[in-house]
Amino acid sequence: MSTTAPAPPTGYRLAVPAWWDRVDLTSPHREDAVERIVARQFRGIDDAPLARREATRLLQDQVRQAHDVGGLELHLSVRAVAGVVLPASLLVHVVPADAVPAGEDATAWTGGAGAGTRRRRERLLDGGTAGPVATTVLEHHVPVPAGLTPVPTLLALTATTTSGALADHLVGLFDAIAATLRWTS
Repeated sequence: MSTTAPAPPTGYRLAVPAWWDRVDLTSPHREDAVERIVARQFRGIDDAPLARREATRLLQDQVRQAHDVGGLELHLSVRAVAGVVLPASLLVHVVPADAVPAGEDATAWTGGAGAGTRRRRERLLDGGTAGPVATTVLEHHVPVPAGLTPVPTLLALTATTTSGALADHLVGLFDAIAATLRWTS
């Protein structure tokens, strides 16, 4: 199994909700995007400098980790919709074709970019001082067409949200987003 991230594909399109924020993980200015997201979230809130600083640190850590695993884009749902924040993230990244283990929990899936696999998992993530956070993770892996990368590669879409009453609905949204994936030249 390969451990280094392969070169990214030369072209793809993906549609995400308009209210989600996008961080281009290939940009040297990705930390500027973090600052913009946090500034918007804390607009009009002057009495929370510690919370703002902690939010910036956590988001910068998430962006750094996403970049380190071969991330191309990180999409974040951090705005309120109808007064409710729907916490969700979508990491678009590349992995070697042999890096995805076959397992009982992976199912065949076909979207706009072709056939691939889909896997849903429940995980506990470190929630810092709040303790472990139950999350739902949905992964789609789609082979990148020959010619778009120099070696066999998969484009991975890894979507995460907190587990709970809305998780199944957000998984439906994640599936719909994955279905919009298209290859471009």
